[in-house]
Amino acid sequence: MQILDNEKEQRITPLFRLAFRPFFLGASIFSVIAMIIWAMFWSGQLTNVQLMYGNPVWWHAHEMLIGFTGAIIIGFLLTAVQNWTGNPGVRGPKLMVLFALWLVARIGLLFANPHWVWMVIDLSWIPLAAFFLAQPIIVRRQWNNLFFSPLLILLTVINALMHLNALSITQFDLHKLTLALVTVISVIVLVVGGRVIPFFTWRGTNTAQITRPEPIEWLALVPSWLLMLNVLLPIPEAINQITLPALFIITGVTNLIRFARWRSFSTAKVPLLWSLHFAYGCMVIGMLMLGAHFAGMAISYSVGLHFITVGGMGSMILAMMARVSLGHTGRNLQVGRIMVFAFLVMIASVLVRTLMVQLLPALTLNGYVYSALLWALAFGVFAIVYFPILSKPRVDGRPG
Repeated sequence: MQILDNEKEQRITPLFRLAFRPFFLGASIFSVIAMIIWAMFWSGQLTNVQLMYGNPVWWHAHEMLIGFTGAIIIGFLLTAVQNWTGNPGVRGPKLMVLFALWLVARIGLLFANPHWVWMVIDLSWIPLAAFFLAQPIIVRRQWNNLFFSPLLILLTVINALMHLNALSITQFDLHKLTLALVTVISVIVLVVGGRVIPFFTWRGTNTAQITRPEPIEWLALVPSWLLMLNVLLPIPEAINQITLPALFIITGVTNLIRFARWRSFSTAKVPLLWSLHFAYGCMVIGMLMLGAHFAGMAISYSVGLHFITVGGMGSMILAMMARVSLGHTGRNLQVGRIMVFAFLVMIASVLVRTLMVQLLPALTLNGYVYSALLWALAFGVFAIVYFPILSKPRVDGRPG
C-alpha cells in the first residue's frame, strides 16, 4: 500500500477501516442479545411477544439467518474481495452507511410493529453490499467470484418474501422460506469453507499441501447447487418428495467425501482449525439428517436444521471470525484459553440443541433455553476478547 493510502487510512475510525470490523463485532453482540431474549421467551420469562416484531418464531428465524448470519457473510465477503482483487475494500463513510442500515433494521425489527418502513430499510443493506462486492470483481474481471453477488440478491428476495409474510400481504409457508434461506446460506458456507479450510489446515499444521482435485470439488458442489434450485423452484410435490431427500443425502455424502481429505485429526492441537472442521462436519451431518427426515425416517426436522444452523453456521462463524480478525489486524494466528473455552461452549450449544432434544424429547424446552444461553456465552466471550482487536488499528501499522 502506498504511503498516501496509509495517511488516508489514519483519518478513518479504526472500526470502519474494513467491513469485518463493524459487522463481526456488531453481529456478535446482536446475537448475544437475540439469544438471551429467545431463552427468556422459551423459559416463560418474556410474555411481551410484541418485542419480537409481534411474531417470536418469525423474528428468531429471520434475525438469526438474515440479521446475524447475513451480516457475518457481508463482513467476510467485503473483506475478502480486497484480497481477491487487490482493490481496497469498502471503508469509511460508505461502510458506516451500510452498517447503519443494518443496525437500524435490527433495532426496528426488535422493538417495532411490522411496517413497510422496516421492510424497506431491511431490504436495502444487502443489495448495497452486493453492489460494493461486485464493483472490484468486475473491474478485475474475476468472474469466478462474481456469483456471490447474485447469491446476496437471492437472499434479499427471500428476505422480501419473509417481510411480506410478516405484513400479512402474502402468506408464504414460513418453514419453506426458512429452509430456502438455510439452503442458500449453506451453499455459501460450503463454497467458502471448501476453499479456505484445506488451505488453513495445510498452513496451520505445517503438513503437505491439501489439494482440491476438480472431480471431487465438482462432485461436492454440483449437488449443492441442485439442492438450492430444488428448494427455490416450484417443483411439483410428487417430484419434490423424491428429489428433496435425495439431494440432501447426496449433498451430505459428497461433501463428506470432500471433507475426508482435509486431515481433520492433524488439527487436534490447533483450536482455530479443529473448530472449523467441527463446523463443516456439522454441516454434513445436518444435510444427511434432513435427507433422512424428508425420506420419512424418524429424524426431527428441527434437529437436522439446527445441526446446520447452530452447528454448521454458528460454529463456522465463531471460528472464522476468530481467525479472520487476527489475520486482518496483523496478529499471530493463535487464540488463548478463553477463546478455546468459547469454542467448547459453542460445541455444547450445538449438542444440547440437537442430540439432547433428539434423544430426550421431554427436555426439549430446556434444550432450547440452555442452547440459546450457551450460544450467548460463546459469542459474548468473542465480543469481549475481540472488541479491542476490532476497534483499534492494526498492530503492524498497515491499512485495514
